[in-house]
Amino acid sequence: MKRDAWSGDERALFEALQELMAREFPEISQETARGVFETLLEEWSQATQEGKAAVWNTRITQSVATPLLATPMFASEPEVVPSVEITVDSRERIEGILEQVLQVGAVLVELDPPPPLNDLVAVRINFPEAHLTVETQGRVVHQSKTGTAIEVSSLTREDRLALEAIRADLAEKEAEEALEKGTLEGMPSVKDSILEPGVIPPVQEADPAHSFAPFSSRRKRRLVSTTMTRRKVDLATPDMDVVESSVRSGIKRGETREFYGPPPQWYSPEGDPERVEELAGERVLDVLLQISGNGMSGLVMFRNEEVEEQYLVDSGYVVERAVKPRFAEEELGPMLKAADRITKRQLAMAAAHADEFNMTVARSLLDLDILSPEELRNAIAGRLTFFLKEFCDQAGGTVEIYDAQALPAGFLPQPPLRVHVAVERVIFDRLFRELVQLSGPKRESSMEEEIDSYPEILAHERDRLERAIQSEEQRRLVDRVINGRRRLREVLTESPLSPAETFAVVYSLHRMGLLRFDRSLHATVVRERLRENVTVKYLSVHKASYFEVLNVHWSSYGEVIEKAYQDLIKQFDPAIIPDELEEEVHQRVAEINERVEAAYVTLARRETRHGYRTRIMPEYKLAHAIPLFLKQSELAERRGQWEEARDGLRRVLEIDPDQNDAARRLNRIEEILKGGVSPDPADTNH
Repeated sequence: MKRDAWSGDERALFEALQELMAREFPEISQETARGVFETLLEEWSQATQEGKAAVWNTRITQSVATPLLATPMFASEPEVVPSVEITVDSRERIEGILEQVLQVGAVLVELDPPPPLNDLVAVRINFPEAHLTVETQGRVVHQSKTGTAIEVSSLTREDRLALEAIRADLAEKEAEEALEKGTLEGMPSVKDSILEPGVIPPVQEADPAHSFAPFSSRRKRRLVSTTMTRRKVDLATPDMDVVESSVRSGIKRGETREFYGPPPQWYSPEGDPERVEELAGERVLDVLLQISGNGMSGLVMFRNEEVEEQYLVDSGYVVERAVKPRFAEEELGPMLKAADRITKRQLAMAAAHADEFNMTVARSLLDLDILSPEELRNAIAGRLTFFLKEFCDQAGGTVEIYDAQALPAGFLPQPPLRVHVAVERVIFDRLFRELVQLSGPKRESSMEEEIDSYPEILAHERDRLERAIQSEEQRRLVDRVINGRRRLREVLTESPLSPAETFAVVYSLHRMGLLRFDRSLHATVVRERLRENVTVKYLSVHKASYFEVLNVHWSSYGEVIEKAYQDLIKQFDPAIIPDELEEEVHQRVAEINERVEAAYVTLARRETRHGYRTRIMPEYKLAHAIPLFLKQSELAERRGQWEEARDGLRRVLEIDPDQNDAARRLNRIEEILKGGVSPDPADTNH
């Protein structure tokens, strides 16, 4: 058929293939490409004749693909782009999407309204059964009644390998089903390799020559450039029985030689490490937080005088751990047995199956239906959590960090046994347990410098914060209190947690670099309050009496005057006024101080104070105040409130120094306060 007669779909396919060949396979010759296309067409034709339609051109309807328009999907992508989320939860749909992604390099999605041609679209594909989410960006390459074709050929190497593993797993399941139905002859049955009930295979010593081959590792792999972009993953819930049983068991390394199954994979990275760190103190926490924050994929090698440990990292998450020399009690099978998740017989059966088929014990436990995929994932997460906690306590040794390029393709565990563990959660739990045990004085000392600052969650660290905090009470503290722009002292007061727990949450997040103390806002608030206080005081000092200038009652005596004066000169000290405030504010402060000094000179001495009072206060008001203060003193004396009783009498004598009865009562109260006489009138010592 001539090109002029092509339909829109045919023309779009041609352009997509042409662009794909030019970008991804420029080194392939025309003869090679022709042979590949002929083989592909032949296989499609054969599949169609056998009743299997070519599934790549089947639309993914809106019941599967959910449009999420104008939603920022990638944290590293500041621009908001349209996005689509595809959930595949049946075998037919999985086969279809794998065919589209791996063979064609594009997905055909029914979207309403469709994005414009050539626009970028963020694509997220969820495989719930495999606990895998793949994220990428593609370009709209075609629009038709059939659907919107979105190119997805820019997948990372690890995502592509994970999808290939899912496809191989489907093929294996189809073969097993065919075997059970009797449609395949001459194939050995997997079940024939399992020992008869009651038979326990002998425990085997470690065989250094017996290497571990990951699931589906016999497939051919093609190297593709990696990315450092962090992906959102399905975080398994750690099985705490696996964690706690390992802590309680108290087994020392090397106490048992009962190895089960092949040894874990040990990698020898190519080239020099990207970084080498000497551990001291809590340096290991900083290294792990940097790896997580950067979204690194690769390997972390730890060495000390006793052991070597390897931690595989995927987008900043820990996914596997191995150790040299091999310790049986630190491997998944024995840890599951110690946690009472499996019996010794089941462990032995899984080990025999793993040895025979050269796979991990975890995969054997899954194939033999001893544990469900979710139980296994939680157990693996619990094991990694336990060893990460142990690793965080390392205060010596060396850490070497290798990029994914230094490792062979497919170095990550294959789904569904690829488990991601967030180091933020482990580190936060460790720091929280330490800080919550601090005494009250130590907490106050730690918070002294920051008590008036504003705790603030860093906006670009929100996803890491969500991984760190799991408790609902702690989440409420962060969302409702800390993010409400409150000072630390207010956070402690309004927190739903105890002061010790609130302190531990805030300072754990601060230590992890997820929270900072903002002093600038406090400084701004202080300046505004100071400016307001200066304005209010300035407007009052020129119109007020000297008593009002010092903020005291006109009946006040010497001690009250002195205290009020000291408070004001401290509050309006020109030395504490920030230089950046307006000149008018500085001028007003100077005038306030002049007026305060003038008031103090007049009111500091009793004689001048008494004369000033009689000059500004009407005589009737002075006479009316005396019986009121006497009654106030009498009532306070009956209640045993001796300081209030003394205050009332001193005010009476300020107004009328000739009140002899008030002077006598004042002398008695002074003796009572000194402890010289008894306050009980019945006693003879008064």
